[in-house]
Amino acid sequence: MMRLCVFTILVLMPASGFTGSTLDFESAIQAAVRHSYDVRMSLLDVGISRSGLKEIRALYFPELSARFNSQHVQDMTNGTQQVTAVGTTIIVRNTLYQDSLSLNAQWSLYDFGARENRVLAAATDIPLKEAVHRQSIRDTKLKVLEIYRDLLLAANELKTKRQVLPLYKELSLTRERLYTAGLASRIEMGDEAIKVVRIVDALETLQTRFVSGLKDLSYYTGRDYPTEGVEVASFTENKAGPGFDVSRTPEHRIYELAIQKKQAEIGVIRKQLLFPQFSLYSNYILYGQNSGSYALAFRDVGPVNLYVGLMATVLFFDGFKNSAQVERARQELDRLKVERDKKLQDLITRHEKLKEEARLRAKGLENQADVEAKTQDNLTMVSRLTDEKVAEYIEFLNRKIELLTQRWEVEKASILKAAALREMEILSEASN
Repeated sequence: MMRLCVFTILVLMPASGFTGSTLDFESAIQAAVRHSYDVRMSLLDVGISRSGLKEIRALYFPELSARFNSQHVQDMTNGTQQVTAVGTTIIVRNTLYQDSLSLNAQWSLYDFGARENRVLAAATDIPLKEAVHRQSIRDTKLKVLEIYRDLLLAANELKTKRQVLPLYKELSLTRERLYTAGLASRIEMGDEAIKVVRIVDALETLQTRFVSGLKDLSYYTGRDYPTEGVEVASFTENKAGPGFDVSRTPEHRIYELAIQKKQAEIGVIRKQLLFPQFSLYSNYILYGQNSGSYALAFRDVGPVNLYVGLMATVLFFDGFKNSAQVERARQELDRLKVERDKKLQDLITRHEKLKEEARLRAKGLENQADVEAKTQDNLTMVSRLTDEKVAEYIEFLNRKIELLTQRWEVEKASILKAAALREMEILSEASN
């Protein structure tokens, strides 16, 4: 009983030392979009894709490089042998210092469109990542909506149960007086006491759920919320949003671009497999040597050779590697198409279910409001009949509890209806 009394006092008394704070849905969404890790990462991915396109476009430019080499060769055979080549290794048979400088250029001239397909794949990746960014913003909004809806439900249910708790306690005390007077059974008195304990347990559970919801919201918004004294504002009146067009959703855009990118990748592999690649190369070599002095060898450096050549590379056989890559890429392309159809159908079904839910919630809200009005009328009639008679007083308390409970049901239906409409609005905004 002591635990029950202490918890009741804590629940009913106002929070001290805190001026109060009100949460509203619009501010929570704006903070979440700014703070969301997923939104920020998806925005960085857009920048990464732009850098990737710059990297691929470098294929259109020649590659220029320079190489300087300085070395000392010590002959261990006293010059008795001539220069020898072993594979690609040149064995020099005399002691000397030598320096070389080479300027190299290589430029891919023509590859039958393989380079263009690489650029196309990289360019397609940018709007694809932008669509993913839009999707992450929408998904963040939907997640915050879910958390806020549950917070609002928990807050309103807490408010209702805090209101009915004193009524249940009064009922319990009244039954106890009746039992003492011999007008009620011990079972009836026990039943009323059990109801009080259940309300207290429900309050503890709701408070835990409410605090947990605040922590979840804090994760998305980056703000710290106190666990006491926080009020959760109701959803503002929903405005009729634009229509839902699944062909303009981020998912549709993502899959269409992913399919284009995969087709470009297939083009790259096929052209590498079927066609040669032509490239131009050039090397300008300067060389100097001296058998006794490094400085004289360096001073002796001068032009020796200039190479200019045209190279054609044809892949005849690679163990069927490229053909297997083409086969795999085609299967991945088919999978993307099926996955796209599935995802779009999920979105259509989700929107249709939300529309039906909003319609049923609106109809149910009217019924709940009608029940509330009738319950209010019954409470008024019972209160007029109550004239300090115990039985009628018990009926009055029960009717009042029923009215508060019914008001909560109306509020719950209103919250769920507003949440469904908001979800439809977010989905529609993302498709326009």
